[in-house]
Amino acid sequence: MNGGAMPARTDTELLAALRASLRAGRVELRLDARRLDMVDSPVSVQAESTRWLYGMVLATGAAWWWGGEAAGLATGAASVACWFLWVRRDVARRIRRRVETVALDDAATWRRLWRHGGLSLGVAGGGGACAAPDGNWMQFVRDLDGAASEGRV
Repeated sequence: MNGGAMPARTDTELLAALRASLRAGRVELRLDARRLDMVDSPVSVQAESTRWLYGMVLATGAAWWWGGEAAGLATGAASVACWFLWVRRDVARRIRRRVETVALDDAATWRRLWRHGGLSLGVAGGGGACAAPDGNWMQFVRDLDGAASEGRV
């Protein structure tokens, strides 16, 4: 036995505790959307950004063909502005939603995501942090639960 200590919790149980702490506002989840949008990320859907890119290139080419150089340059500039002001934010919002709805509900996806990196956990208010892939998220949750039971969080 383990000498009267609490039984070790599974990763599924620890993930449920993490989910509860996030919803209660005791833990903050920070994401690096650029890293999480890489092809090998478990929460990336490449079509979300590439469909916009193809559409913008096509619109710029069409404007250049039918409207000339000035129209093509203007459309290209508008496409670049749209990419940085809207598309990247939209992709980041979709990635966050997938992390919160898919990865936090499935331990296997969460483990793959943690190994991929691009996210970190922190105690709300700027306390201790744990960053993927090097940090141990399971120990972070255990420490958080220990602090909560002692009334420190």
